[in-house]
Amino acid sequence: MFRKLLYGVLILGILFLAAGAAVGTWGYYYITRDLPQLSSIEDYRPPAVTRVLAADGTLVGEFYTERRYPVKISQVPPLIRNCFIASEDAAFYSHKGIDPLSILRATFKNLERGSARQGASTITQQVVKNLLLTSERSFKRKLKEAYLSYRIEQLFTKDEILELYLNQIFFGNTAYGIGAAAKLYFHKEVSQLTLAEGAILAGLPKAPSTYSPLASMQRAQRRQRYVLKQMVDANFITPEEAKAAENERIEVYPADMNKIFAAPYYVAEVRRLFLESPRWRSYNIDSDALEIHTALDITADRMAAEALRKGLKEADKRRGWRGAIANIPEANAKEFQSQFAASIPSVLETFTVYPALVTQVSKAHGTISVDIGNFTGTVPAKSTEWARKRLDSNDRAFYIQPMDAIKPGDIIEVSIKPRTPTNNAKDPAAPLRDPPTKIDSLADADFILDQTPEIEGSMVLLDPHTGRVPAAVGGYSYQRSVFNRVTQGLRQPGSAFKPVIYLAAVDGFGYTPSTIVYDRPRTFRVGDQYWTPQNFDKDYMGDITLRTALQHSRNLVSADIISRIGIEPVIKYAKLLGIQSKLGHNLSLSLGSSEVTMLEIARSYGVFAAKGVLFDSLFITKVIDRKGDVLFDAAQDPVSRAAQVIDENSAFIMANMMKGVVESGTGYTVKPINRPVAGKTGTSNDQMDAWFIGYTPEWVLGVWGGFDLKKTIGPKETGGRVSAPIWLYFMHDYLNLLDELNYAKLVEDTQAEAIRMGTEFVPPERLTPLDFSVPAGVEPFWINKSTGRLSDSGDPGAFYEYFVRDTEPNSGGESAEANTYLDSPEL
Repeated sequence: MFRKLLYGVLILGILFLAAGAAVGTWGYYYITRDLPQLSSIEDYRPPAVTRVLAADGTLVGEFYTERRYPVKISQVPPLIRNCFIASEDAAFYSHKGIDPLSILRATFKNLERGSARQGASTITQQVVKNLLLTSERSFKRKLKEAYLSYRIEQLFTKDEILELYLNQIFFGNTAYGIGAAAKLYFHKEVSQLTLAEGAILAGLPKAPSTYSPLASMQRAQRRQRYVLKQMVDANFITPEEAKAAENERIEVYPADMNKIFAAPYYVAEVRRLFLESPRWRSYNIDSDALEIHTALDITADRMAAEALRKGLKEADKRRGWRGAIANIPEANAKEFQSQFAASIPSVLETFTVYPALVTQVSKAHGTISVDIGNFTGTVPAKSTEWARKRLDSNDRAFYIQPMDAIKPGDIIEVSIKPRTPTNNAKDPAAPLRDPPTKIDSLADADFILDQTPEIEGSMVLLDPHTGRVPAAVGGYSYQRSVFNRVTQGLRQPGSAFKPVIYLAAVDGFGYTPSTIVYDRPRTFRVGDQYWTPQNFDKDYMGDITLRTALQHSRNLVSADIISRIGIEPVIKYAKLLGIQSKLGHNLSLSLGSSEVTMLEIARSYGVFAAKGVLFDSLFITKVIDRKGDVLFDAAQDPVSRAAQVIDENSAFIMANMMKGVVESGTGYTVKPINRPVAGKTGTSNDQMDAWFIGYTPEWVLGVWGGFDLKKTIGPKETGGRVSAPIWLYFMHDYLNLLDELNYAKLVEDTQAEAIRMGTEFVPPERLTPLDFSVPAGVEPFWINKSTGRLSDSGDPGAFYEYFVRDTEPNSGGESAEANTYLDSPEL
């Protein structure tokens, strides 16, 4: 009987074991059948910040979906690591992925409280949950989490797991990972964090919004004390160290959500180019932690933006004053501060426009008292004289006395002007304007009546010998409009397109600077259509040289040339120069009727400066991936981006003729720069677009002004009046700055050489600005300006002109090649 019972129990036990094994096998299969692959952790590449750097390495922008700066565990000080270990998982370095004691302790705590308030997830489990599983709350998910945690502990070291954790967790306010948290809250690298700061950060993952020091420093410090106590309990620090950390004064910074830190138009263009290029189609600029190096010169871009704003304000004021921007009854200061809070400064900056509440108008004293929140002052009547010309809502002008028109309660725009400017007009090296300066009182400055211009503009600076773009300013204000008028705005170039016509004539049809062309009224017939162009001044100069025609931008000459050489050759040369926009097949192309971008037209002028070579415009110079591998480096393959598109001799002939535009033509405004400059103005129909593209042997700068919704800028508002001054503002100061930097380097090198040779240091002479170099295939001759014939230095009308060898004038004053085309029939 006993034996039978024993056998029964044994069989029953075997059956139970078999059933248990079956259930265990099924359970194992059930839990592991759809587990994620651990290879996703082995190839861990979390979304991280892409950084955009200027040419000097300065950080100018970031792109991200999750603000994360991955750090190596070796970059995290042990004390900071221990803050997180003590806070989240004190037994981290001793358990195998799960901590049974913590689970039991949490279970008892939760039973005592009657709710599941305390968790027992280890750091390893949190890594699994964040990287491999969902946040679903279920028994099955917890089993998966435990199993995967055990597996991860077998595949990775503790330090590797901790590194994953510290880079993955969310710290609030867009900060993912400890690298971003250190930068965001404390403006520090992780290696610079103190114990007190580390304890603040270690308290955040539990509830980032609740314990954020930006939301409540009191709650953050309460959580900090908890972390420090845990560290004491774990013997990571002493009670004295904890107390010192509690008493440490912590400075936190407001969360900066701005992704662009300088040169906003430029940085936005870099993003656009990256997204649109097939080269980068497999990369995500918002998550792949790239490092994008650019050709940006931050100083040049800032100076260009300042020059553009100054010039646009001047043009806008010439149009007239648009009046007060608002009115607040009874000049209520509190109401003003409420309505214009975002525009009221804590510190004033010269040349910046601010809204101001008019509190009193005193004709007797000739002043307008204003209040701009933190500052009060007066606007002298003299500064309002420009506002006598008043514009209504339909741009109709009439004349007023500003002191009669401005009333208390009006909101007018003012700016701050220093009383004692530092520049000296007699000093050719002095800046044309003082740079913007921050001031905290009006002791040495005055308010002046001002207004934010409605007119827009753009500027681009190019290095024609490399294609690099150091500066690109796409509008008056990026905050007002993100549309980039350098690369996205299509506008009529007007006479700025004429150098393309002249190049086609010189390079392809034997014209020379002394070729006689005809500035006479005429009508052109094309099929059944008739076209009668006019010069801007409605006057005609008769028979003149090609040089004179370009200098004075004669429309009839350009139209005549294109009627003789044909439209297709002009389009061909435009494309050779890098103009890719669609050009119209009509005679009006000669007057710049087809729209192009600022970058295109500026790049085309760069070919003249670069001796006939065209480079691709280069914003992005290098791209590095998160591993440090170079994906692209423009410096490694510059030749492939360059092409000799026109003859070197023709490029020089054009540059030499375009110098005349500056010396005695429509670009005369920029002559005070006192260095070799070539260029061309441009004005479209009804003065809707104003251009000046000018270049030195080293740089090309293009400037455009106009309205986005096309309308006239104003009578006589030409490229020479609107854009050329802006060109001069920038290039005068920028080239002088470069000269000073180059001279300082020359002095340094000369001193070093003197020391090395044991000789006396003699300061070197200042460098002379470069002129356009004369190619071997070009020769000079004395030419009579009026007749174009050979002359000599004693002729009062003589001019030293350059010609491609064997194309100098014959006794009739014209090159033999040109005669054929001058006599060709009209279209």
